[in-house]
Amino acid sequence: DITPALDNFPSLANALDSAAPDLCFSSVMDNALAYLDFDQNRIVISEGLSKGMRNGVFLHELRHLEQFVRGSCPSDDLAIKENARATFAMEADASAISLLVAWDMKENGDDYDWAALSSWPSQTDIAESFANKMADTGNAALAVTAAFDQWYASSSRVERYYAAACSDYLDRQDASHKLPLYQLVPDAFLEDLCILPDGSSYGCSFPDTERR
Repeated sequence: DITPALDNFPSLANALDSAAPDLCFSSVMDNALAYLDFDQNRIVISEGLSKGMRNGVFLHELRHLEQFVRGSCPSDDLAIKENARATFAMEADASAISLLVAWDMKENGDDYDWAALSSWPSQTDIAESFANKMADTGNAALAVTAAFDQWYASSSRVERYYAAACSDYLDRQDASHKLPLYQLVPDAFLEDLCILPDGSSYGCSFPDTERR
């Protein structure tokens, strides 16, 4: 379902080809709809999802795969709160880019993925921001920026991902037995992260900083 659409999104197609992850379905997901297992190089999706939701969450995890391939994932040398800030940005980016691909598919006659993502309660406001900006400007980069910014607008979403990011961080620290370090997110982190699948940049910033 997804492969033909990726002709318009070369960096996603290249990440999928170069990493070649296994695609698995599972009934044991701990409340997740999908996740990327870096260690096993596989994308795992919850069984029983509709076609549109299955494809939509796959697009989200595919963007995470591209982030990993490009080396955008945060280092465990970051302080725990800085790790969470980086994780938020990666989630905002993955949400925005999955909507970009789903929108393009909709514009080309396949609206399953857009319908699913735009009606998914945790993404509805993000999809609305994307769609409104596209309607106003017709500019994909501005629409992705609007979706990225909207990700931070939900305090419950931020709190949920903060808890998950900190839990994962502490699990990795326990497994590695490394002494904690307290580095900050690199200045170039967002510049390296916020790249559209055609290689051009889109504007993004942390909520507590001015957009460059």
